[in-house]
Amino acid sequence: MYKGKHFTAIVLAAGKGSRMNSDIPKQYMKLDGKEVLYYSLKAFQDSPVDNIILVAGKQDIDFCRDEIVEKYGFDKVKGIVEGGSERYWSVRNGLTASKGTDYVLIHDSARPCINDKMILSLMEEVIISGACTVGVPAKDTIKVVDENNYGIDRKSTRL
Repeated sequence: MYKGKHFTAIVLAAGKGSRMNSDIPKQYMKLDGKEVLYYSLKAFQDSPVDNIILVAGKQDIDFCRDEIVEKYGFDKVKGIVEGGSERYWSVRNGLTASKGTDYVLIHDSARPCINDKMILSLMEEVIISGACTVGVPAKDTIKVVDENNYGIDRKSTRL
């Protein structure tokens, strides 16, 4: 337990990835020989979080258990629950499976670049503030204007 608190990571992997125009959802595509989902689970497995709840599509639960969780030995995964028809229902199902925890960290499995520094920062900040999110500097060109239609510097924006 981190600073005397119990943390559960909810990793969302129930999305269809329809915008990718692929038969394979993003979280199950291979990246350097492993499923994208692997990297999110590995980051939380190696972090101080106590438990992981994996939220997957009903048709993918067996695959996630056999080909990812058991194959790679992710023993912090304490449950694989069915996702909902919308992201918020998937989050709800993950929260329901996380009873008895002090804090939850919710992560989209199609974002494999989560790292220990981010996770530790989240854990520290959520204890202080009660809620937080990770933001990274925007690299894309984003046009943001103020009330006078003057451009705002992209350094002050976050994705």
